[in-house]
Amino acid sequence: MKIITNLLSIFMVLFFISSIKAEEPGIDVSEGDEAQFAASPGDKAREWLEERCEAGKRCLVEGYNNPEKDGQSTVFVAIGIGYSSMSNTSQQIHNARQNAFSKAMLNAKAEFVRALGTEITVSMQNVVSENTMPDIDPTIMVEEAIKKTTGAVADMSQFAKIKELINLKLNAQLKENGYDEAASVEEKKKAIIKVLESDVFESSMQQSAQSYLSGFQTWKTFEKGNAGDKNEISVVAIWSDKLQELASHIKNYNPQTFPIKEGKTRTLKEQLPLNNAKVLRATFGARMYYNEKGEMSIVAFGHQAPIKEGKDRLFNNACKKARNQANAQLTLFVNESVYYSDTFIEKDAQGTQIVDGQEQEFAFQGQDWEETIKATGALKGAKFSRIAQKKIPADKTFGASDCVVAVSWSPDNERGAEAVKKATKKTTSTSSTSTENNDQKISGEGATGDDDF
Repeated sequence: MKIITNLLSIFMVLFFISSIKAEEPGIDVSEGDEAQFAASPGDKAREWLEERCEAGKRCLVEGYNNPEKDGQSTVFVAIGIGYSSMSNTSQQIHNARQNAFSKAMLNAKAEFVRALGTEITVSMQNVVSENTMPDIDPTIMVEEAIKKTTGAVADMSQFAKIKELINLKLNAQLKENGYDEAASVEEKKKAIIKVLESDVFESSMQQSAQSYLSGFQTWKTFEKGNAGDKNEISVVAIWSDKLQELASHIKNYNPQTFPIKEGKTRTLKEQLPLNNAKVLRATFGARMYYNEKGEMSIVAFGHQAPIKEGKDRLFNNACKKARNQANAQLTLFVNESVYYSDTFIEKDAQGTQIVDGQEQEFAFQGQDWEETIKATGALKGAKFSRIAQKKIPADKTFGASDCVVAVSWSPDNERGAEAVKKATKKTTSTSSTSTENNDQKISGEGATGDDDF
């Protein structure tokens, strides 16, 4: 009896499992289906987010993340992908990598503004037709096509002008197919393609979104690519109400309301990967740090390569441009407008046509797609200061040296600028000048002055 009961239990379990599977969508697939997952752009970024969750940190996923306890911010996480236009051996590789990051960041911003609200228009139609009517004079077909294109024209002399203009283009296309206006009607029929039957599906979709952003920053970047190949850069970007508050203070700093976090002791420079060339070379964008006073600060990184190796003057120029890139990232963090638009048109058709008197099957699938993402930023009185600059020489990974510049904003910048203004108002100075002839070469280090600043 016990054996029978166990067998019945097993049978019921198997029946229950099979019933569940039968209800799962997509379970009824061919046994020969060999579908499997493969590496996809952005996988490393998504894996990193999952690893953070498994490590017990606040679990943040793509999209909106609501606060789970007091003191937490509302957070939006987006992943963007960008591709370098140059191979790793190119002299312009680091300029291209900087641009690849910017493209990745734009894609992440597009995800955010779309989530904030998108205007979407969709149109679809399927037209099935059959035409077994007798062939007519191709000349009449051409004129009818012109009338459909131009609409009804009361003034026939005007119609004749329009017809003449359109025929210039139409005749050129027809002549490519062997159509000759001077030929007989039967010869013309051979050159005109007649569709006997067709099944045509057409769809179009337009999307647009626009929003003002403050406090949207880089959180983590990933880069991959084989030697000599063009690299892919993935960026995990993040927005929070706390970051937006930081951006508002950069626009209009108020020391009375600026938040302080207790327990912070490290300076900004101590937190940057300035002793790890590999990590520093892969660090892009603007991101928030707390300084040693517990004040939120923002640091941005810019990359550029010199136009030619071996000359310090040219490398110095690259560093100036790298700083420009960092300044741009800080400006966009503080105050930017992001516009996104997407137009997607698709046509899918099949049917039977007559060409040169012979029936031919035809089928095609075509798409026309265009996406535009635009970000613009503006900021007055920006108090950004360079806090680090490093040269990473060319190596087996990249064929050009990289100047990496870190630029920051912090309340220290605001206090320093205010102190200079006050000192300038108070102080009057006199100066004297003298000239000496000196034609000796200069080499060495400057003397150390008084450090009682």
